[in-house]
Amino acid sequence: MSKFTYPVITIMMTLFILSACSKNQADEPQPVVPEKPGIQVSYAAVVQPLLQARCAGCHAPGKRAAAAWSFNGYTSVTGSADKIKQAVLVSKTMPIGGTLSAAELQSVKDWFDQGMPQ
Repeated sequence: MSKFTYPVITIMMTLFILSACSKNQADEPQPVVPEKPGIQVSYAAVVQPLLQARCAGCHAPGKRAAAAWSFNGYTSVTGSADKIKQAVLVSKTMPIGGTLSAAELQSVKDWFDQGMPQ
């Protein structure tokens, strides 16, 4: 094997991963985010629209990232709460190719802190 094989493979894999969720989020409907931090945040009113707009493009059943976690309603979200907290609030590695606003991040944090009300 050539000395260039591994770097080329590494570059190709990196580009593939980065392009996996490269959907233009500016064209997506914006989720409803409470204007005042600390108010009651429900799954139906705030979290579900946010996940639909920011996560379902890659994490819906049948999509590329569904193997890691599949957005398929309240039960799937609460069942994967630890993974979601880690990726969205702690390491901030999700969503790939986009970011959550400070208000969106606060809403997700408030929802978890409030016991994930439906």
